[in-house]
Amino acid sequence: MTRLPAVAFATLVAATVGAFFVTQHLKVKNPLIQGDPRPDPPAINPIAGRVCRDLSHKRVSFRATKLNFYLQSRSDTVAVYVFNSIGELVDTVSPGRHMTVDRRSTFTWDGREGQNHGPVAPDGTYYFRVALLKEGRTISLTATPVRVITTAPHPVVTRVAVTGSPSSRSAPTPGGPAIIAPPARSVTIHFTPGQYHNAEVEIYRTDLPGTPRVVKTFGVNGRQGVAVWDGLIHGQPAPAGVYLVGLSVTDAACNPGQFPVVVPPVPGSTPHAGVTVRYLAAEPPLTPVAAGSTATVLVDSRLVPYSWSLRRAGFRKVLEHGHEAGGAYELSVPIPAMGAGLYELALQSGIHRAVVPLIASAAGRRAAAPVLVVLPALSWQGENPVDDLGDGLPDTLLAGDQIDLDRPLVDGLPGDFGNELALLNYLDLHRDAYQLTSDVALAEGVGPSLTGHTGVVLDGDFSWLPSALVSALHGYAASGGRVLSVGVGSLQSAARFSGRGSALTAGPPSALSADPFGAHHSAVTPTGQNLITVIDDQLHLFGSTLAFPGFSSYELITPPNGVPTSLAGTADGTPTITGFRVGTGTVVEVGLPGFNASLTGNVDSQELFDRIWQLLSR
Repeated sequence: MTRLPAVAFATLVAATVGAFFVTQHLKVKNPLIQGDPRPDPPAINPIAGRVCRDLSHKRVSFRATKLNFYLQSRSDTVAVYVFNSIGELVDTVSPGRHMTVDRRSTFTWDGREGQNHGPVAPDGTYYFRVALLKEGRTISLTATPVRVITTAPHPVVTRVAVTGSPSSRSAPTPGGPAIIAPPARSVTIHFTPGQYHNAEVEIYRTDLPGTPRVVKTFGVNGRQGVAVWDGLIHGQPAPAGVYLVGLSVTDAACNPGQFPVVVPPVPGSTPHAGVTVRYLAAEPPLTPVAAGSTATVLVDSRLVPYSWSLRRAGFRKVLEHGHEAGGAYELSVPIPAMGAGLYELALQSGIHRAVVPLIASAAGRRAAAPVLVVLPALSWQGENPVDDLGDGLPDTLLAGDQIDLDRPLVDGLPGDFGNELALLNYLDLHRDAYQLTSDVALAEGVGPSLTGHTGVVLDGDFSWLPSALVSALHGYAASGGRVLSVGVGSLQSAARFSGRGSALTAGPPSALSADPFGAHHSAVTPTGQNLITVIDDQLHLFGSTLAFPGFSSYELITPPNGVPTSLAGTADGTPTITGFRVGTGTVVEVGLPGFNASLTGNVDSQELFDRIWQLLSR
């Protein structure tokens, strides 16, 4: 602590008798000092103080504080000191300055101990004392302290809850996000209160590509620690999606504080700050439903009435339809007895619409089809941006998360659905019999299995395989099965399943050193001016077809060493249609984006597929 000069110290000792701890208020008779002497600003950060607007909206520096006053009765020599809360002297702001009557003087304290830029005073509360040396009086300004605050505030959103008492059917699962459908519902936000100079709630949209961005801000009373978001953005109901509640505050010393500390936040750092806006979404079964039976679809319409219709995927004709006046949570959908196939279930509630796929497997004698077509249901969910944990962030395998499989497909039909459907439509057009299932069903042992089928088609981009299928697919091929994979970026990562039923989860995903059949994949590359041409055909896969025009990019697929192959690729010998032996079986992998869709009109693609189908069917 700073020591006073001897004269000043003697003066203070003499002044102790009587008025040493007396606060000089301006309203007493014959006040000694005038001009509302109080620290301005009343809190400072001597290390990193910023220039901000104070409560009167005046721009001031919060690195130091100023005391401004004048003498009313007579001129004097004025000393100004700073003491801490236990009466210890911290700094001598002025050892003595001559002041005349009615002329203001300003005294500045930089928040440090002692003169000559000493060490920063510890965070705490301090008081100015003004000594009139000639008069032998000391005024202690205990009613107007100054605070030193060098530690930034750390606001935290502790809970977000749906305002009111939502129905149990529409309430989120424990640990999940608050789910609302504005303007019918709002959310109450609880956060750590503080003596904030300013506080704003920031609503981030987190389920869109790129860095989360603020879509709504509004000021709140930081001392109360409670705020309400009505679910509106620019006066309109927020779009369906995943939102994160953030906070931006400044304390009395204008130190900024942010929640989350970084954006996007560190996983697990925002456990109770999630809001999901949802108007209409459906959770279809990820496993096939036997044709001629009933599929149970979970519908979240926030208990608002909705209508529904069922179509064969790719066709306009409505096969079944209905209306749920009470907004039923469980919807029973009759599946036509038309054999294996893919259906689209469309739901409508007011202006909101949702479409999800339904997988139907063949029943009865049709179930004996030689080829099993497998759809990538795990990949559908792996890219599905749903906040499972209530942290305001979508949980996806794409982000390396563990995900719940029991959740709605909020973006409707999966992104690669049209490509997957194109292959099934081609089979239907040519009346090629097939059985249909999903990778999730195979991993769970539900519905049709690999056993009993001469061939398997992996229809679409299997970005993630259930871990249990990695060895199962290899074993199937090695024991004589035939496999066709027509996806890009497929079979390179796996996710382990945990739990059962509604508690089934998948992930986090892990990369495979090679795909289940031993092939290696590289990134998709433009073909440039090169055609996809036959490189080698030991397995007699290509017949008379020599080239495959119409593809602008390809994925390099390198087969295992030392096995018979049939290969087609670009002129520099990089294979993208790769056939090879695995044990006594055969695997064909096509790494051409849009190959399924090309079956509509590309004769070369059709000829290749027909030859592979013959291989699969025998």
